[in-house]
Amino acid sequence: MDTDQWIALYAQAFREMGEKLEQVLQLNSCREHWIQAEISLHAWFNDRIEIWTDLPIGERRKADLYALDDAGSTTMVAEIKCLGDISQAKCLEGDWSVRADVERLRNFECPTRLFVLVIAKGERETNTGRRLREDEWVDGRECVSVDLGFALIRMWAL
Repeated sequence: MDTDQWIALYAQAFREMGEKLEQVLQLNSCREHWIQAEISLHAWFNDRIEIWTDLPIGERRKADLYALDDAGSTTMVAEIKCLGDISQAKCLEGDWSVRADVERLRNFECPTRLFVLVIAKGERETNTGRRLREDEWVDGRECVSVDLGFALIRMWAL
């Protein structure tokens, strides 16, 4: 699969999550893992594509999702960050932040590298939420967005 096909697969997976995703976004400790599982299940049950979790990518960190070709080479790696209006500003910059995830992906050799930002809408928009929705987190790359109403999904290919 090429990068555009991977992005289309992810976009469709998010659309199909629907109301379940809206509910899961309220559960702080399991959101990203649930989303990873749903994307993997969508890929398998719709397209017979295997997507796995926890690929070591250096600095004792692991990428959220990845796929392998028949020879065992990594063909896709993705990092998913689930944040929103109630997120702290430190989630944008620093060791465990949006910027750190993007930089780790930049340094990993793979044909398709995806950064996926799931932005839950809060009761009111905050400065952090506004930055999540408006900033270009991957310089020079086009963002593909899926607006679900209760959340905005932003995806970049590195």
